[in-house]
Amino acid sequence: MRRREYIDLILNGISDSFDIYHNYWFKDRKFVVYAYNYDRKNKFETAKDAKLWDSKSYEHLFFINCDDLDPEKFKELYQWTIDNIEPHFVRGDKRWPQKNHMCSYISFIIITKNPITYEVSQLIKKSNFKKNYLFGARGFSNIRIAVITPSTKEITVNKFGAKIGNFLSELLPNE
Repeated sequence: MRRREYIDLILNGISDSFDIYHNYWFKDRKFVVYAYNYDRKNKFETAKDAKLWDSKSYEHLFFINCDDLDPEKFKELYQWTIDNIEPHFVRGDKRWPQKNHMCSYISFIIITKNPITYEVSQLIKKSNFKKNYLFGARGFSNIRIAVITPSTKEITVNKFGAKIGNFLSELLPNE
């Protein structure tokens, strides 16, 4: 299966719940696709219409299409994400996320032409960023990573990316 076809399969699977932007630029990087999901939940007391609680959840999903993913490229992307994506997309370039923020997932689907090495696989599995804001009062964020090589059907995920990995494996054709 070609990488472009696989991306289209993924987008068909998420298009009902995500806003999708193709060829998305952020700072000095171009992403094949950026998809955004916002979910708000709240509970009202029926007698007085008073709001008991309110929570906001976000997912920022970035697609990267590359031939090879070497250790240096992965480390640089991971650090760039912590330094640039988390402050901007989660905290809005402020000190804390907005009020009632519950969680933000910064997710990557990296689609490679060639299988990744064992060293890169180990780096991905050890890359488990989680950040709490105001001791959890303003929620948390984490980075979810899934790397897939459609030609070999190999999927590597970090701890937080397991659900993405399951979703991706379901999309692979059974041959």
